[in-house]
Amino acid sequence: MCFNHTHAHTENSVLLKTDTLSSPQGAKGKGRRGFVKAIVGGGAVAALASCTTNPVTGRSQFVGLAPSGAELDNMAAASWADLKKETPITNDPRYTQRLKNIGGRISRGAGRANQSWDYAVFDEDTKNAFVLPGNRVGFYKGMMDFADNDDQIAGIMGHEVGHVAASHARERMSMQMASQGAVLGGSLIGSSVFSGKCNNMAAAQRSSCLDGANRNTQMLVSALGIGSQIGIVLPYSRKHETESDLLGVNYMHKSGYDPTQAVRLWEKMAADTPSRQPAFLSTHPDPADRAQVLSDYIQRQERMGSQGFRNINT
Repeated sequence: MCFNHTHAHTENSVLLKTDTLSSPQGAKGKGRRGFVKAIVGGGAVAALASCTTNPVTGRSQFVGLAPSGAELDNMAAASWADLKKETPITNDPRYTQRLKNIGGRISRGAGRANQSWDYAVFDEDTKNAFVLPGNRVGFYKGMMDFADNDDQIAGIMGHEVGHVAASHARERMSMQMASQGAVLGGSLIGSSVFSGKCNNMAAAQRSSCLDGANRNTQMLVSALGIGSQIGIVLPYSRKHETESDLLGVNYMHKSGYDPTQAVRLWEKMAADTPSRQPAFLSTHPDPADRAQVLSDYIQRQERMGSQGFRNINT
């Protein structure tokens, strides 16, 4: 998932290029009905039964509708390769080696040093970083140049590793698929109700009635789509960002970096982007709020002494 939501290549947008659940019309209606039945029927039961508790966050996650880990990894590998072809990559060791060294320390702090990690620095001024399934971490030069020191870059790296540890990719994909299924199911029910009123009308009246039923169905689909985004998908996305922020400072602490530099970075980000859309319409929390949440969390952990920086729920 993207570190900052201002760039098009978020983890979700990259992966969901292959998503085909986009409200097919006309002759594809039968396929849509089959999908809806799978979501609202036995498929949903199986998916809900597969909810798991993430050992890192301690939170129950709905991941049953997402592809398997191997499938996600293959999707991410293809997106990663495409992105490397589309976007220039720097080979300057002042960036690449620096990122690899910081990434190595953070992965050890996160207990994931035995895993394979792939780092890339994209030669653009964008202030962004992201991670894809399979431990593929991308930074943009603009983000590394924006950071004041290695500790702040470590804060970003810790955040991205937090997304991996918390299995956010699978959870977000499951939530989006479930939301899309709910919208499709609601639209089918609404369409049936609206058009059902036209069945006993004369032919001339029925045509006008069906036109009105179609307009009402379209408005219902729009309302359901907006509602699912604002009420379900976006809040979960912001929750993921907060969890990754907290996990990131834990990893910073365990790796010997200064966690308070993550606060400084978000304060700097807030000053750099003074005009923002309302938080409830965003995939990410407001930078100033993130800085405050991190500051409060770090203070609590420091008061716990040797028991601090272990559990993001404390």
